[in-house]
Amino acid sequence: MTCNLGRIAAIFMMAAFFIIMENKVFDSFAISLSGGGARGIVHAGVLKAFGEAGLIPDEVAGASMGSIVGALYCAGVSPDDMLKAIKLPDFFSIPHWLGLKGGIGSLKVLEEQLNKFIPHNSFEKLNIPLVVSVTNLNTGRNELIRRGNLAKAVMASSSIPIIFEPVKIGRYQYVDGGLTLNMPVTCLKKKGRFIIGVNSNHTSATDTNFKTMRQVGERCLFIAVQNTLRDQMPDCHLLIDPPEARNYGTFEFDKAQEIFDIGYAAGQAAVAQILSVLAIRKSA
Repeated sequence: MTCNLGRIAAIFMMAAFFIIMENKVFDSFAISLSGGGARGIVHAGVLKAFGEAGLIPDEVAGASMGSIVGALYCAGVSPDDMLKAIKLPDFFSIPHWLGLKGGIGSLKVLEEQLNKFIPHNSFEKLNIPLVVSVTNLNTGRNELIRRGNLAKAVMASSSIPIIFEPVKIGRYQYVDGGLTLNMPVTCLKKKGRFIIGVNSNHTSATDTNFKTMRQVGERCLFIAVQNTLRDQMPDCHLLIDPPEARNYGTFEFDKAQEIFDIGYAAGQAAVAQILSVLAIRKSA
C-alpha cells in the first residue's frame, strides 16, 4: 500500500501541537534532510528560513541531495551560496559523464564543488555534526557515516544506481543512501531533542496513467524510497513535506531557484511552531 506522506505530515504537525500543549521540555533540535535529486534544493530554502529566525540545529543528518545540502550547511556555507553552487550548468549534468564504469556517469563535478566549498574535507572539522546515509552495495545494508573523508561519503550517498558509478570507500562500494534510508531520523534521537524531518519526495495517491518506462520506473523508485521512512517516523516530531516539490524532476537543476523558494516558504511556515516548542525551555 502506498504511503500518503501528505497525511503523515498532518499527523506529525498535530503531534507536535500536542507536545507543545503538554509543555514537554526540549533542549535543542536536530534536522534530517531527505534525498530527492533537484527537489532536495528545498532543504536549502528551509535552512535559510530557519537561519533568519535564529534556529540553528545542533546536528544534521541527510541522504543523497540531503547529504550535499547538509554537508555544505554544516561547513558554514550559507543557503544562498549553496544555491549558487548547485545552479552551475554542469552540476549533475549526465552527458558530461557518459561512458564510465559501473554507471553512465560519475560524481566528479560534485567532488570538485565540495572540495571548493569545504577544503578541509573532514567530518570532524564541520561546525555542526553531520550524519550521512549510504548504501553498501556489497552487503546490501544501510550505513551511517559520521567521520572521515566527507567528500567520499557525500558522493557515495548521492550515487544514484545506474546513473552514477558506485563510490569505493575502503574495501566496499557504495551507492545512494536513499535506497535503504532516505531520511535518517532515529540516529538523531536524544533526550530533550526536538527532531524535524524535511522530505522533498512528497508521494501521494495519483490517477496518472503510466505509459512509459520512465514514468513507471520513477514512480516505483519513489514508492520504494518512501517505504524506507516507515521505521523513522515515530522519532520525528515534525515533518516538513512541501507537496509542490513533487512537480519537479530529479535532474531539473535549472529550476533551482523555484525549488529553493518552495523550501523557504515551507520553512517560514514551520518557524512559529518550532519557536513555540523551544520557547518552553527558555521560559522554564
